[in-house]
Amino acid sequence: MDISFWLPVVKVLHLGALVLWLGPSGGAWLVLMLARRRLGEPGMVTHYMYRGFLQMLWFEHLGLLLMLGSGVLLLSMYGLSALGMTWLRLKLLLVLAVIIPIEIADMWFSHRRLPEMFATRRPDAPYTREELRLLTLYHYRFTPIALPLLLATILTIMWLALAKPA
Repeated sequence: MDISFWLPVVKVLHLGALVLWLGPSGGAWLVLMLARRRLGEPGMVTHYMYRGFLQMLWFEHLGLLLMLGSGVLLLSMYGLSALGMTWLRLKLLLVLAVIIPIEIADMWFSHRRLPEMFATRRPDAPYTREELRLLTLYHYRFTPIALPLLLATILTIMWLALAKPA
């Protein structure tokens, strides 16, 4: 089979990875925020909501890796001459300068620090000073900066990919 068969397949994989990257973890985050607001924390329900949210983040990061991998595959299919297109260079710049640094920080929180915290604590125990510091850093420092920046970047990348401005 030639490239005319594989190109649309890889593009569908690329878009599917985008959905996997944003969908499950976005929904889990929203449910967690609603539970925190409605039920407060610490608590039995919010504890288990955090644990479920952290499990969904594995899907997010799998989607990100699939998206990055399929993007590299698309670039190789088009050839390095595709880097001559301004819209593609801008898209890659946004991925490298905004998305990857945010996702590295997110991976640190979601696969290292927060799981360590929730794996060992009792759901009904008050948060320690260190746990409060970590949750404050995540919810009130990282997330309010990362989410709007990430969403604006994603919309810009989608516009670049669809409009392909010169």
